[in-house]
Amino acid sequence: MIVNFKFFYDKNYDEYNKLWIENIERIIFLPHDLPLSKQRSTITNKITDNKDILEIRFCSYRTITHNIIVNNIMLGKGFNYDDNKIWYPKEVWIYNLKSEFEM
Repeated sequence: MIVNFKFFYDKNYDEYNKLWIENIERIIFLPHDLPLSKQRSTITNKITDNKDILEIRFCSYRTITHNIIVNNIMLGKGFNYDDNKIWYPKEVWIYNLKSEFEM
């Protein structure tokens, strides 16, 4: 499964905002500031046939590199939920105010 990762920064906010408005019905937000169990339940409760974008806002470099959900998607494993069903987003959108992630 190929997943497109799109990075948006403060300098391209207008582009991001336009895409966000056009695709709001396709987006599931990753609440990366919550414990993993809450992240999983939030995503699981939002999955429908028309949801195919995972969005992450205001995250750190550590979130992208250490979050189990994001890592499984990057590895092509998708998001495992409800009796081994797997959700594969077509895109992952990452919005951050800085043009480079803090390391």
